[in-house]
Amino acid sequence: MTRTVLFRSVLTLLTAAIIVCGSRVRAVEQVDGLFMLKNDQGARASGMGAAVVALGNDPNNTAYNPAAAVGLDKFTASFGHTIHWENIRLESAYFGIGLFPNWYLHGGIRYGADDEIEMRGSVPSAEPDAIFDAHDISFKTGLAYRVSTKYSAGVAIGWFLEEIGGYRGSAFNIDLGAQAKLNDKIDLGASVTNLGKSFTITQAGQPGSDKISLPTTWRAGATYLYRDYYRGAVDLVYFDNKTRLHVGAEGQLHEYLDLRVGYQFGYDTKNFMAGASFRYRNIVVDYAFVPYTSNLGTSHLFNLTFSL
Repeated sequence: MTRTVLFRSVLTLLTAAIIVCGSRVRAVEQVDGLFMLKNDQGARASGMGAAVVALGNDPNNTAYNPAAAVGLDKFTASFGHTIHWENIRLESAYFGIGLFPNWYLHGGIRYGADDEIEMRGSVPSAEPDAIFDAHDISFKTGLAYRVSTKYSAGVAIGWFLEEIGGYRGSAFNIDLGAQAKLNDKIDLGASVTNLGKSFTITQAGQPGSDKISLPTTWRAGATYLYRDYYRGAVDLVYFDNKTRLHVGAEGQLHEYLDLRVGYQFGYDTKNFMAGASFRYRNIVVDYAFVPYTSNLGTSHLFNLTFSL
């Protein structure tokens, strides 16, 4: 079996898996955890509705598809900052670099914190019984491989840690992904991220939590490039037992300025989002604007990316 045939088989299996998963229901109910890490990673991706599984050459996009590191021949690093709902903040740092012909190293850290969670008992009260905090951390690193001029694949391994009010737990996880270039206009991508066993959080002398499931996510999507300056994208995304649709677009208005817009279908509290990039030489500043419904406010995402 040639490398190209093998790659096509992997891409087909990943794409089929997301369709199959869309109709699955978990046999055993588990508690959702790592909720802060379910937020979209990267201002560029968020501005496009997170429809980026087929987009490569971006260290932040390795959070969606580990094959996205292909093309990062220079060392490229990106640092992100996000504020959600006034009291949840997310910090991130991702990098990618070409090791030698056709091989690329990538990695990243995501940290989420909520320091103002109110604890109340069974009796309603105006004042909380206590204030506690929660922290989610993700460490990942992996390799991407250019199979040919049209195909690439990637893998990443990682470790999740969660701490809630003194309770702690951790879990190993793995990402798999592939991308294909049909022609100069159309790119395809598919991935599964955060695969791993459930875990529990514990504290000395206290009973442990119920099993907590990882935020495993399946994606398949495509992008279309129009006149080298405008791009449209669509992703089919499955997680939390539900299939969702992400669509997005970006366009280069000037040598130094890109604008983006996106829409996510199937969510209770978000849909429209937008963003922009400001570029000068080897430095890019990305911004995304994400308004939430149900009076949850607006989130602002920032990324500073540079290459050496």
